[in-house]
Amino acid sequence: MARLVVGLIGFIIGGFAAVSVQAGPREDAFALVESFKKSYDARDPAAIVKLFSPGAVFLGTSMQAPTTKPEDILDYFKASVARSPTATVDIETYETVEISPAVFVFSGQNAFRATQDGKTTSTPARFTFVVVKGAEGWRIAHFHSSRRP
Repeated sequence: MARLVVGLIGFIIGGFAAVSVQAGPREDAFALVESFKKSYDARDPAAIVKLFSPGAVFLGTSMQAPTTKPEDILDYFKASVARSPTATVDIETYETVEISPAVFVFSGQNAFRATQDGKTTSTPARFTFVVVKGAEGWRIAHFHSSRRP
């Protein structure tokens, strides 16, 4: 009887552990946002551009108008690295809207941090990512970032 109880407890705990490590579409989609953060923090413009789908709409924090050209996105992040080689971004809060299992919208608040001459500055901002799953996996289809008012 004791073996049966121990076996049942092990099965139940194992079942919960299996459920807790399984990622669904929402988690898979958000992993792309986390990849963006990782590439941004590494100050790697080429890696950032690879996260976007062809024809993605991009409107960066300091841009006047959106673009759909990968070379413009690359130039934007190269300029960002030149201005702030130590910058990082922290995602503070976000909300998720599931349009379908292959389309998610993530909107939230973040902060850009940079250290220059021993002084760290923080710029509060907000963001929206629309991520879509296609033949090449999850990609950013729309990106918007702006300073918080």
